[in-house]
Amino acid sequence: GFEVFKGVLKPDVIDELRVVVNELAMTENKACVRGITAKSGRIMELAESNALQQFLPSDYLLVRSILFDKTAEQNWPVLWHQDLSIAVMERTEVVGYGPWSLKDRVVHVQPPSEVLQQIVTLRLHLDFTPESNGALRVMKRSHQSGKMETAAVAEAVECGEEVVCACDPGDVLKMSPLILHASRRSELPARRRILHFEYAHKDSLHPELRWYR
Repeated sequence: GFEVFKGVLKPDVIDELRVVVNELAMTENKACVRGITAKSGRIMELAESNALQQFLPSDYLLVRSILFDKTAEQNWPVLWHQDLSIAVMERTEVVGYGPWSLKDRVVHVQPPSEVLQQIVTLRLHLDFTPESNGALRVMKRSHQSGKMETAAVAEAVECGEEVVCACDPGDVLKMSPLILHASRRSELPARRRILHFEYAHKDSLHPELRWYR
């Protein structure tokens, strides 16, 4: 359900990406910026680079991209949850898909578990992210339960095995969107920039729907 790969990117590439991300965060004036590959050619190049593609099965394409930029001023906790929504081009009512929502003017929907099970998330860290700086926490093997109701989430958290995914700059966390994950408010607030990319097989979506890229 998850694995950390150390030192995927070299320090000079990390420095370059920090400059790109800083400009993007300043322009958008948000701690969470969606659709970043459409806003930066360099980030799109990274998302499709061999450095990240090596962690993906063949015939997978990028389907969502987000910048998370925690700072001392923007220092929020995240409760235990699964990533259940995907971004699509338009709303089309099909069996098994729903509820629907709109995030930053992009249509999102919760697909069936079998779609989510095929998605691979890669989280690229640009800063030191120990437990004291809001490192992601995951609940081992929780992705095997598929989409979980609130009561099941609470039970899994109470009975499960938690792992803290501390990362250094250049590390990549590979994970299933169905694995339960959370993060605490930073105890020693420092900047925590993460590039979040989601990939899926090109044919995994219902044929009447189109991925939003």
